[in-house]
Amino acid sequence: MNPPTLPTEEVIPLIVSQLCEYGYTQLASVVAEQTDTPVDLTPSSKLSELLYIAKEQDECDEMQPCEIPDEDPDSDESSSPGEDGVYHSKYLTHVDPETRNVPKPAPNYSTWYMTTHRAASTCAIFSGDGKYAATGSADASLKVLDTSKMNSRSDEDRPVIRTLYDHLAGVNDLSFHPNGLVLASCSDDQSIKLFDLSKPGVKRSFRYLQDTHIVRSIAFHPSGDYILAGTDHESVRAYDVKNFQCFTASTVPGDQHKGGITKVRYSTNGSQFATSSMDGSIKIWDAMNGRCITTIENAHDGVPVSSVKFSKTGKYVLSGGRDSIARLWESISGRMVLQYEGAAHKDNTLQTTFTYNEDYVLSSDEVHNTVVCWDSRTGKCLKRWGGHASTIRCIAASPTEPGFISCSDDFRVRYWNLD
Repeated sequence: MNPPTLPTEEVIPLIVSQLCEYGYTQLASVVAEQTDTPVDLTPSSKLSELLYIAKEQDECDEMQPCEIPDEDPDSDESSSPGEDGVYHSKYLTHVDPETRNVPKPAPNYSTWYMTTHRAASTCAIFSGDGKYAATGSADASLKVLDTSKMNSRSDEDRPVIRTLYDHLAGVNDLSFHPNGLVLASCSDDQSIKLFDLSKPGVKRSFRYLQDTHIVRSIAFHPSGDYILAGTDHESVRAYDVKNFQCFTASTVPGDQHKGGITKVRYSTNGSQFATSSMDGSIKIWDAMNGRCITTIENAHDGVPVSSVKFSKTGKYVLSGGRDSIARLWESISGRMVLQYEGAAHKDNTLQTTFTYNEDYVLSSDEVHNTVVCWDSRTGKCLKRWGGHASTIRCIAASPTEPGFISCSDDFRVRYWNLD
């Protein structure tokens, strides 16, 4: 049976609009004329968005265990380690707390590269293809790093390829546009700024928007057309990147948070987004209509929730909170699946995340200033790594390889990878 497709009269206008979006207006006119399509040369990226979402969904489908031959579809154990010594898993598709898998061996990470800001290093992010990373600081600056140069471990390479200055206060979060050429940052100065990385020598933003509250977290939609913002206000904002028109999520009673928002993150295909809040709750939202789908009240025993992140398949949400326990939730039901205990997290807003293959969960211990690693499927604490001299505010994992970055109040940024 052939898969369903859009009719020709719907596809051709999308092609014409997409050609206009790319600047091929004359070619778009020819296509419209040759296909007897009513001429509407209004630029639109809708076709590109639909293709992106379809591509992401196709990749998510390929992650499902039923696509992998000779394996139990209800099993979520990792495969054997490859030649690089890394366990290549099927991502988190089935975690059953009643059936504990054998924990994986602890990974052997060490610091491969280190750089410093002039004040506390507060946040980090990798581009979608993993080629670049960016860090932000309380000194209001940003650094862009070349991942390949950090991996080379050569004294001759200089991984910091750009330092950006345009904020008036500390940087709280970062997000790469899906094209990898634009970096967005948010700050205590109540602004979101966009930097064009394709232009050499540019150190200041080419666009910005001003909010009325401190902006704590931002995230680009996978299409790149919208940027989500969480602020000290209880309402979630979504900005159109082209005209910066602001949309707010549902104002229906019960949908909104009751306190400031600490983290916003989209699912892989962009159909949903998750938010965490100072009010102690986690919310899952429909990205199309802005309605809240699921609310997890008192997610961390009523204390503030510091971070939230979707698994790659969208089935689970990982959170970190000031009860010193990281938790894994079913995104649809809101049911807690697993806990990751053993790291002190009480006073600061810290980051909890997956490694690139979701075999491990990483967070930090604010008492001992260590990076802490758990087996993602068993919850067993496997390893701790020291090196920082103060609180580790953020851990950001590469989406394509085992490397990750840690940012600390000791002004240092450390890039870690497997030995």
